Amino acid sequence: MKAIVVARHGDADGLEMREIETPAPKGRQVLVKVHACGVCRRDILVRRSPAHRGLASPLVLGHEIAGTVAALGSEARNFKVGDRVCSTQREYVCGCCTMCRTDREALCADLRFLGQEAMGGNAEYVLVMDDNLAKLPEPISFEAGSIVGCPVGTSYNAVVDTGQVRAGERVLITGMGGLGIHAVQIARACGAYVIAATRHPDKAKSIEELGAHRVVVAPDGRFAGRVREATGGNGADVSIDTVGSAVFHEIRRSIAVGGRIVLVGEVTGTLIELDMAMIYRRSLTIRSATSTSRRQLEAALKLIASGAVRPVVERTMPLSEAAAAHRLVEANAVTGRIVLTP
Repeated sequence: MKAIVVARHGDADGLEMREIETPAPKGRQVLVKVHACGVCRRDILVRRSPAHRGLASPLVLGHEIAGTVAALGSEARNFKVGDRVCSTQREYVCGCCTMCRTDREALCADLRFLGQEAMGGNAEYVLVMDDNLAKLPEPISFEAGSIVGCPVGTSYNAVVDTGQVRAGERVLITGMGGLGIHAVQIARACGAYVIAATRHPDKAKSIEELGAHRVVVAPDGRFAGRVREATGGNGADVSIDTVGSAVFHEIRRSIAVGGRIVLVGEVTGTLIELDMAMIYRRSLTIRSATSTSRRQLEAALKLIASGAVRPVVERTMPLSEAAAAHRLVEANAVTGRIVLTP
């Protein structure tokens, strides 16, 4: 089969199209014929990082996958050849540890992440264990379905389960990439008053069209004053942050007393100093949302099928143009997702 392989870690020029062996499913594995695979910033980080132990070899990126079942291992359950499916980002979880049994399989110590510890979906076929797939409803396209497991499902986790956003609350969402643009829609569907913060003025109109009540454009990254203005001086009840340390102190200045900060991403990896007294005196809660459970994936699919959320696929590109897609993501040149099609 054809696959995009990380031939050299570093810049996007290290991605190469190669012919590699088509895998055969065993046990509970499902062989998925890939119809679409989203490009996530995590793909960029894995590609840039030095090679290290534990990475699949050959390393094929891609954990946002939708396609059809091509073949089944002898013990695979709940699927048949021809079924439309999408993935939870993972190839394997143990299914029996405390994390797996409490809807937190993204924290399973034995998990294998697609496009990292296991071969990913930048290929014509990919292997995924049966309990890391969900059936993709017919009205949802493969392109849209491919990104449900990562940006949509993780945003659902952040807004609904971790952030526990309720109707009438004021929600600040930072970073209008794939995660942020879907968090806007999900928070709006929860009945919240949604404030979106972005550095890019050209994104404002599309963010409003997707459900933000107020868009704060802050090219310098300083948005706290305008967030407080938009909330009558009180601040936001909840912040869904997809950027990380670069904006943490602006979020802290934007948040209301008793507010909840949900961390979903870290772009720069820089360290910050934190005044612990400020946290407890203002009774702030800081939590993080990691990845998507299968239950959350299925819940996100229901929201999409109902029309409450629209997966934002800005551009579809052939798999052979994976390097160009990576460069666009690195340049923050897209709102939503780029999807590759084999």
